[in-house]
Amino acid sequence: MKKLFSLASVFLLILVMAGCTSNTTEIEDLQATINQLEIDIAALEEDYTDSNLEVSALQATIDNLNNQITDLQAQIYDNVITFTLTDEYGVFTSQSVGYNEDFTGNLFDILDENFTVGYTESEWGKFIYSLDHLSPKTGAYISFSRNGELSMVGVETSLFEDEDVFSFEVVWWDMTEKAVDDAIQLFLLNHAGDYANNETVDYNVISALSLLGLVDGYVTATEVEILVNAATLTTVNDYFKAIIQLQSVGVNTDTLITDLNSIVAVGPYGQTAYGLLGFDSNPHSIDYSAYVTSALTDLDTTSPFDLGLDAGGISLVALSNYTGETGVSELINEYTTWISTSQLDSGGVKTRDVVWGETTYPGTENAASMSQVILGLVANGISPRATEYTKTDNNLITRLLEYQTDTGSFDWVLGDEYADDLFFSTPQAFLALVVYQTYSNTYVPVNPYDFN
Repeated sequence: MKKLFSLASVFLLILVMAGCTSNTTEIEDLQATINQLEIDIAALEEDYTDSNLEVSALQATIDNLNNQITDLQAQIYDNVITFTLTDEYGVFTSQSVGYNEDFTGNLFDILDENFTVGYTESEWGKFIYSLDHLSPKTGAYISFSRNGELSMVGVETSLFEDEDVFSFEVVWWDMTEKAVDDAIQLFLLNHAGDYANNETVDYNVISALSLLGLVDGYVTATEVEILVNAATLTTVNDYFKAIIQLQSVGVNTDTLITDLNSIVAVGPYGQTAYGLLGFDSNPHSIDYSAYVTSALTDLDTTSPFDLGLDAGGISLVALSNYTGETGVSELINEYTTWISTSQLDSGGVKTRDVVWGETTYPGTENAASMSQVILGLVANGISPRATEYTKTDNNLITRLLEYQTDTGSFDWVLGDEYADDLFFSTPQAFLALVVYQTYSNTYVPVNPYDFN
């Protein structure tokens, strides 16, 4: 219920435009009354949080108070209009604005005077792309209505008169982008706190939270530093994870990188890539050029294609910083072509069969491997929703979304006996979706382990 409360109306009042018809004392008295009404609204919000009052009852009371504010404002100005703003999560605000009959501006002028408006100019007028807390992601836009009817004209040319209500609402048009955002929000609501807290920090989740700008809501830099200092680091992978954990909260990692340089070596199962990613994660003075040479040689010998979906995917992330080196683009192209040509009709990809002795273990179509593939593609500026990675009506992103459970975790293999995979698939899939969304909204390659 507390989350529902956060979506309730919050009413603010800014009195604008010169030319009041009342005297100063009357205006001050009216403003004092309005201020008290706003205090009453805040008290209602607090009561709701404490007692779980019904949303409808709270809304009715706040609506009543808001109407009182509008009535009071009408005593100061000739005309009062109302702006309502609703974002993609249902967070709603309402603000009434007064103006006098001698006002000569247009509706956009009033809006721009009272809100933070992001817009661009075009031959068709101003295009509003953000408005206060409304900041649509790729796949969404801000709709504009007057008195409950969608406007057929822009804000600049819209008519306005006393008691009009103008509504701005974020609306999705790309349902896949909406599904990605919903999946991210569901994980944040139900699981993020289990992966980033003062007792444990998952490097994938915290790097995703860093991309979202949400780390501070889960764990402090001091808490992460204490956890890393208490850990026993012995392998290349250990050092890589510790470096990413610290970098995600802005802690200097020069000592760890020095220690990594003393033990780093190429190796299987992504070890080569993790070494590169650790070194490349942030600026430092350590000379690791010798390791770069050996790592690129190793990946040329045992290419991402040879390594398979998981180790190959993370190797693609590491190689994204070296596309100017001889042969690297060819390694990336070999892997991405394999993904495209071997992609299943479901939109997913399947790991290779593994032979151990005389036993063959069939490959699987699983969320963890798909996530690593997505990371590799996006780090190189390749969309997992591109035509090359779309089969029938599904692509790598839509297929991965099918593995999410009702609580926001992710299953490893669909249809098996286990409900979800909290250790591997869930944090990896969350990172993959955040990385994809970041790429979708910035149109630049995204390496979640690069903090330069």
